[in-house]
Amino acid sequence: MSILPAAAKTLTGGVVYTAESAREAAFEGIEYEISMEPFKKYMKDPGFIAAAKTEGGKPRVSKRGRWVTYFSDGSYCVTYSDKMYVYYYDNSGILGYIEINLRKNNIYPFITKKYDLNGRLVGVFFVVSKDESFVYTHDKKLVGHWINDTLYDEKGVIEGKRKSSKN
Repeated sequence: MSILPAAAKTLTGGVVYTAESAREAAFEGIEYEISMEPFKKYMKDPGFIAAAKTEGGKPRVSKRGRWVTYFSDGSYCVTYSDKMYVYYYDNSGILGYIEINLRKNNIYPFITKKYDLNGRLVGVFFVVSKDESFVYTHDKKLVGHWINDTLYDEKGVIEGKRKSSKN
């Protein structure tokens, strides 16, 4: 068996995560369903102003007191200052997903859980460091392994790239 980029990485302090050990850590004590009651006021983005004027354009949304990230399909996500929740909206400001970030005091590793509008788990991100994370479906299938700005599949084949923007 060959060693592939998606298989393991040694971190400062000698901690090693494989796709399997990261999966075990990511799903330990996971909630497969949550109540969406606390998120009702976010079902329509309270900061939504207007739809995009052109196909593929950005909708107009308030940025006051929150961070907004736009995606190429016209959707966007909103993160408030607590950084615990991320709200994913379509281009009309309608909620599609929420992410719950379990990061505490800038300590790695941590878990981020993604839920649909019915409160069902969609995916889990096991974030090893600022440069590495594993992405799984709700049924524990590895979607990919990010190392820096490159996404690898379970065989180590490059599946995608991302461009990070530094603030």
